[in-house]
Amino acid sequence: MNLRLPFSDLRFADPDHMRRYRFLVDSAPTQSNPDQLPVGFTKHYDPNTGDNVLDVTCAACHNGQLSYTKDGKTYAIRIDGGQAMHAISDTTRGAFAPMLIASLVYTAVNPFKFDEFAKGVLGGRYPDGKSNLRSQLWTSIKQFVTSPQNNPLKHLYPVVEGYGRTDALGRIGNTVFGDHLVSSNYQVGAAPVSYPYVWNIWKFDWVQYNGSVAQPLARNIGEALGVGARIPLLNDTGGPLPPEERFRSSVRIADLQKIEHTLQTLQAPKWPEDLFGKVDQSLATQGEQLFMKNCRGCHGPHPANAAQQKSLAPLKPGPEVEWKIEVIPVSHIGTDESTAKGFLERRYDLSRTGVTNEDIGNTLRPLLYRQLIREVRYRLTEVIDIRQAQGLNTGDLANLLDQYPEQSPVVELPTALFTSIKSELSQLVSPLPNIPDARTAPSDSYRCNLTCQTIALLWNIEHGQEYAEIQMDALNVKQLTEGEALNIVGLMIKNRFYADFNVDFDEQQCLEGFGTLDLPQQVLGYKPRPLEGGWSTPPFLHNGSVPSIYQLLSPPETRSSMFLLGQRDYDPVNLGYTLITRETEGVSKEGFWMDTSIEGNLNTGHAFAADPDIWAQHKQSPKEHPLPQGVIGPVLTHDERMAILEYLKVHQDTPATPADYQPPECQLLGKTL
Repeated sequence: MNLRLPFSDLRFADPDHMRRYRFLVDSAPTQSNPDQLPVGFTKHYDPNTGDNVLDVTCAACHNGQLSYTKDGKTYAIRIDGGQAMHAISDTTRGAFAPMLIASLVYTAVNPFKFDEFAKGVLGGRYPDGKSNLRSQLWTSIKQFVTSPQNNPLKHLYPVVEGYGRTDALGRIGNTVFGDHLVSSNYQVGAAPVSYPYVWNIWKFDWVQYNGSVAQPLARNIGEALGVGARIPLLNDTGGPLPPEERFRSSVRIADLQKIEHTLQTLQAPKWPEDLFGKVDQSLATQGEQLFMKNCRGCHGPHPANAAQQKSLAPLKPGPEVEWKIEVIPVSHIGTDESTAKGFLERRYDLSRTGVTNEDIGNTLRPLLYRQLIREVRYRLTEVIDIRQAQGLNTGDLANLLDQYPEQSPVVELPTALFTSIKSELSQLVSPLPNIPDARTAPSDSYRCNLTCQTIALLWNIEHGQEYAEIQMDALNVKQLTEGEALNIVGLMIKNRFYADFNVDFDEQQCLEGFGTLDLPQQVLGYKPRPLEGGWSTPPFLHNGSVPSIYQLLSPPETRSSMFLLGQRDYDPVNLGYTLITRETEGVSKEGFWMDTSIEGNLNTGHAFAADPDIWAQHKQSPKEHPLPQGVIGPVLTHDERMAILEYLKVHQDTPATPADYQPPECQLLGKTL
C-alpha cells in the first residue's frame, strides 16, 4: 500500500495503476475493502512474522469482466467465478511482476524514496524500526530477484503466458518442489492455460483441465501453495526436518473451507438481454436440438446414480449434485497436448525432505484400501440392481450389502465379507467369468453391463489389495510425477494439520469435501466441462487459443491464427471477445498477441470438420470408420452454428442445485486455530 513507482509519486497499488494490469478494482473504497485493493487481494495478520501480509485469493484469478458499448456508453459486467484477464505471472518488460520488483529496488536504493516509504509503513513509530524495515525490504528483493521463476534468462516458461493465462500446474510444481526444496526440481513449464470458471465445479467428480484431482481440499491446498503459502521442507542447513516437524504449512485450511462452501452457492451468470440483446427463442430451440445431438454427449452434465455417488462422495446429499466428468484422450479431442503431457512427464525428487518410499506407502495405503472398499460396494450394488432389473436371482447378495461396513478411521479390509460375496456369486453365476490378473485392472467405466460389473466386482475382491500394493511399489520418491508429488505433499500437509489440531475423522471427511478420497488421476487428456454460462468466459479451449465460440464450432483451419488478448470488449454475436487482428483498424493494439502456431498455444482439435460422407460412415460403424484425430463432429453450417450459439445464451446445466441446499457446516469452523 505504501510502495511507489520508480520516477513517480504514484502508489503501486493505486487503482488506476492496478487496472492497467487488468486487475478488477471497484470504483470506491468500502468498509470491507478500505484500501481499494483489487478483487482477490486481501490481507491477514501473520503471527510468524508479526505483520499484516498480502494474500492473493481464489477470486483474483476466478473473476472476470466483460465490456460492451451501447448508445455511446460503455458498460462493464462482472462475471463472478469467471476468467481473470490479468498477467500476474508474466515476466516480460513492463508487466506486473517486473514493475513490482523495479519499484521495490528503486525504493531501497533511493534514500528519499525509502524515507517516504518508511513513514507510510511505520506511521507514528517512525523513525523507530527504519533500519529493520530496510533490512526486510532487501530480504524481500533478494527473494524476488534470486527466484529462477522470476528470471526470464532461466527460460523456465518459454511460452509467453500473456493476459488471462498462466502455466498453473507447472508453476505450482516449481514453487513447491523448486523454491521450497531443491533447484534441481525446477521444470520447464510450456503449457499456459486460461483461468477456468468455477460455478458448479463443486459438483464435478474430477477437476483441473486434465481431470487430475477429485478432492476439493486437495485442489485448494495445491492452489494455496502455488500462490505462496509457506511450507518449510528443509532445515537451515538444507537437511531434512525431524519427522514430527515435517509438512507443517501456513495453508489456512479453515479459510479454504469457507471459500469452498461459499463456492457452492455461486451461480452461473445470466445472459443480460437489456445489454446484449434479446434471445431469439425460436432459434434457441433449434440450437438446443443441435446441442443435444452434437455436444451433450461429452459436456453433459452426467449426474451419477445413487450407487456411484455413495462410492465417490458419500457425504453429498444425493446423486443430482455428483456429476461424472469423463476425461477425453488427446488422441481423440486433438487439442494442444502440452498441459496434459507435462503433468505426466515432469518428475520431482522429494528425497531431500527425508520422506522415504515406505513413508509414501504408509500415507497412501489407507486411501487405496478405502477406495477398494468403496469400489467393491459400488460394483456389488450395480450387480444387484442389474440382476433385479433383468429378473435374475440375487440370492443373499442384498443381505451381504446390508452388512457392508460404514466409513471408519480404521481401515481394515472386510476379507470375510469379500469371501462371502464371491461364494454367493459362484452360486448365482456358473461358471464364474475369467478375470484379468492383478496387474490388469478392469475397465473403470461406470457405464457397464452385468458381465462387466460382475468381472469388476470379482477382480476387486480377488486382486484389489494386491493391485494397491503394486501401485505403491511403482512409486519412487526420487522420480515422482507432478500428480504423485503434489498428492503426497498435500496428504502429508493435511495429516500434519489433523494431528496438530486433533481433528477427528468425521471433521476430516467434511473438511475434505463430502468424504471424497484424495487420489490423483493421470490421463493424457482433457475434461469436457458442462457449459452453463460458458458464453461469458472467452477465450476458449484450455489454453485460450480460440477467441469465440463461433470459431470453436468452425473447422480449425478457419480459426484466427493470431489475435490480441488484453481487451475486454465483448462480441454478443459470436460469443467471445471482439476480434482484433494485426489488420484491425481504429482500435488500441495494446495487449498480448496470441500466436497459435506455437506449441502450447495450438488452436487445433475440437473440430466439427467431418464431411457428410465421412460422418455418415462413422455413425453407421464407428469402429470400422473412426474419425481423424481431433475431429469430433460433422461440418456445421453457419446457420447451425448460430443456432447453437443462441441456445448457449440460455443453456442451463441440470439438475439444478436443490433450492433448500445448504453447504455443510464442518465443526472446525468453531475452533480457534
